[in-house]
Amino acid sequence: MPRSLTEANVLDVWESGLGRTPVVRALLLASMAAPAGHDVADLPLSALNALLLELRSGAFGDRLPCVTDCPQCGESLDVTVSTGELWAQWASRAAPATRERAEPATATLTAHGMEITYRALTARDVRSVDPAAPRARQHLLRRCVVDASPSEGEIPDQVLEEIARRLPGLDPGADPLFTLDCPQCEHRWEAPLDIADHLWTDVSGYAHRLLHEVHALARAYGWSEADALAVSPVRRQFYLEATAE
Repeated sequence: MPRSLTEANVLDVWESGLGRTPVVRALLLASMAAPAGHDVADLPLSALNALLLELRSGAFGDRLPCVTDCPQCGESLDVTVSTGELWAQWASRAAPATRERAEPATATLTAHGMEITYRALTARDVRSVDPAAPRARQHLLRRCVVDASPSEGEIPDQVLEEIARRLPGLDPGADPLFTLDCPQCEHRWEAPLDIADHLWTDVSGYAHRLLHEVHALARAYGWSEADALAVSPVRRQFYLEATAE
């Protein structure tokens, strides 16, 4: 059965993710929505995002408040995206992957005298490539190649870039986008949404609030962390208000 974020484990998840890279945090969070013991690193990125979206909806609701700037006039926009909107956009491009779809989709292209079979990216691919390393983009795209004919020699950069252009169609939802209209200049564009980063911000904020509550109750009543977390949120709020009287 999939797990979920609870007061009992959110502090552990937050602590485990401190100081880690974004992709490692994404894997840590996605594992909370996957069946216990399931390795999410080899899921296609759309399936990883699906798990993160499910986890976010269950823990913090279906509305994702976002702030972005119009690329044309610079106007700052406060927008709210619903998980339903994201699912609808993915479905309009192709059926999105879910946590039951464990294998990345594959496709074949012929270019520059080569026949290339390639697959969708996984989190393991992203985790394995240092974005600051020379030719990091090419190394990441090379990991998508399942088979190449002829097999001798390096795959030209032009072929790798053709793979890059085709990846969004192969795995819709790997890089979630939502359409925005600027009320100031009426410019329309597609803005990216980093679901893992959004969820991590929510988890971090909740963990800090929870720790502050534990701290206040420990000072007022001498409770341990386990004592404070054992009290229901409603009753805990009563005790917190009582300490302020």
